[in-house]
Amino acid sequence: MKGLIRRSALLFAGLLAVAAVPAAAAEGLTAHHAWVREAPPGMRMLAGYVTLENKTDRAIKITGASSPAFGSVELHRSEVRNGVAHMIKQDHVTIPANGKFSFEPGGYHLMLMQPKHALKAGDSVKMTLRLNDGRTLSFKMPVRKAGAGEGGMHMHMNH
Repeated sequence: MKGLIRRSALLFAGLLAVAAVPAAAAEGLTAHHAWVREAPPGMRMLAGYVTLENKTDRAIKITGASSPAFGSVELHRSEVRNGVAHMIKQDHVTIPANGKFSFEPGGYHLMLMQPKHALKAGDSVKMTLRLNDGRTLSFKMPVRKAGAGEGGMHMHMNH
């Protein structure tokens, strides 16, 4: 019986240690200059931008995103072919070791679909990025008028 109690105590202590590590932590990854482009009322798609900085010695892969403010969020890339702009859904993006990756106007962006309510300049939304190793990175994205987003918000991930 004494052995069972000891094993149970060790198991409980181990579970407490795991629970103490925040599930939303993505050590070594930070988000800078995050913002969402304000859209006209009734628009069902918006675009989000952020620069991600990887301060580790290994590449980090972003495999998805979500926000409680939108029905769905996808990773996209804009491309102009024969004078026509196309948006191409991406399965993932990779932030190089000790490097940066930017979602920015005219390039990669977060496609924010089915907003749950109208968003105007001054509002902010929560964004969560999913990494291929199961970790997440959450941060706030202020809503800004087009052309006003370059001075966005700098956020560090939760540890």
